[in-house]
Amino acid sequence: MKTGSLPTDIGTNAVKTSKPSKMVLGSGNTKLTFAVSSQGITYGLDAQGKVRWYSTKSISHVFKQLSNGHLLILTKISETTPKYNALQETDFYGRVYRQYNFSGLFPTHSDHKKLATNTVIHHDAIELPNHNLLLTVDDGSANYVEDTMIEIDRQTGKIKKVIDLKRILPQSAYTKYSGTTRSDGKTDWFHQNSMYYDKKTGNLLVSGRNQDMIFAINYKSTKLKWILAANQKLPKSYQKYLLKPTTKNYNFNAGQHAIMLIHTKKNKGNQVELEFYNNNVVVTRGNQSISEDYSVANIVKINQLKKTVTKVWGYGKSRGTSDFTNIVGSNYAIGKGNSLINFGYADSGTRSEFVEINRKTKQIVFDVNRTGFSSGDWSYRAQRMSLYPKHFGFSLKKIN
Repeated sequence: MKTGSLPTDIGTNAVKTSKPSKMVLGSGNTKLTFAVSSQGITYGLDAQGKVRWYSTKSISHVFKQLSNGHLLILTKISETTPKYNALQETDFYGRVYRQYNFSGLFPTHSDHKKLATNTVIHHDAIELPNHNLLLTVDDGSANYVEDTMIEIDRQTGKIKKVIDLKRILPQSAYTKYSGTTRSDGKTDWFHQNSMYYDKKTGNLLVSGRNQDMIFAINYKSTKLKWILAANQKLPKSYQKYLLKPTTKNYNFNAGQHAIMLIHTKKNKGNQVELEFYNNNVVVTRGNQSISEDYSVANIVKINQLKKTVTKVWGYGKSRGTSDFTNIVGSNYAIGKGNSLINFGYADSGTRSEFVEINRKTKQIVFDVNRTGFSSGDWSYRAQRMSLYPKHFGFSLKKIN
């Protein structure tokens, strides 16, 4: 089938390496590498770097597959507005099953005085075991942004739970924050960019770029369980939650993104493996001597009972400053011992690079360099997904 020309905003995807037999492409080689947009066009590449699918709707950050096979995306209520305030349940064919429109505010703070000017949902949305949706939101606070989560009822869209991170982390973290500034005068002290719900323990894992911190809470009680971060600027009362490295010269995460647990037979009880993209840019705490020298895809092993952390694997240091990613980025284990990495903000945001690597052999089996895209549309994450979910079945019958 011959289609029309691709949108120019996708840019150019140049294949540097492609070894399909060693890639994780699924049954029938139907899995694509989806470049999830920061603000613009999300699209899927095949093993040869050819675009096989793209969204005609603008998408920002959220592009997830739900348990029913549908897609969850963050798009615009109208293409004429700059805000991404429509959370939509759709599919690869563009059919819309549900849409939640957000126009304003979740008055959860005493300092709520005026309308939020930002997109309400910003970086992440996940499906909980009860099939409700958990969202990272800008709640309308006059002073603070991107430090609140809400659970909404999947059927009604009503808010079922609010988690304010200022009630969990120390007061000094937001009242004495000076790592970044904003033009609107608000304080982006945490900058939550990803979350992951662990069904085995009921824990919610949370990543905050501007605190250089990953932590876990019990979702039901919101009680803090552990913190993965360097120990600078943390009150003594919080030191007991810090994970302790089992080796010397452990490099803590800084400005990290895209947290997720890897579920294997080795992960029993309190032992878990955590993967994330370590941007390696110190905002509040970390090793300043190596900050911004490179970015790394990391896997660490955490003993949640003993509160220890051990580095398992990392890749990216050898690429140096050329693939250093100040913002965005992702790292996901995708099977066969392979990981798919997105160096999304390479060369100061003029380039995104997608790399699939075998963690054991260290062989790069897929490497695509993306350039020529619109400013602001660097790739937020890279995900390997099938264009034909198992839930979707088709049958043909003869019609006389």
